[in-house]
Amino acid sequence: MYNVNNPSNWSWSKAFAEMEKTVSKAELEQQIMNHLSNYSGNPKWTELTKDQQEDHYTILTELL
Repeated sequence: MYNVNNPSNWSWSKAFAEMEKTVSKAELEQQIMNHLSNYSGNPKWTELTKDQQEDHYTILTELL
């Protein structure tokens, strides 16, 4: 059965747009995690409480 949302039925432009969106999300997530880890190998992430970590995940999910 034909399904327009099936990636095999996408046009090339739609497929490339979806790939670009996925890459942008991954890059944004990596940048946010780098900020949290303070870039220096001295991660602040481990100093956060579980509630604070969950808040960060919630914010990250909303952003992406």
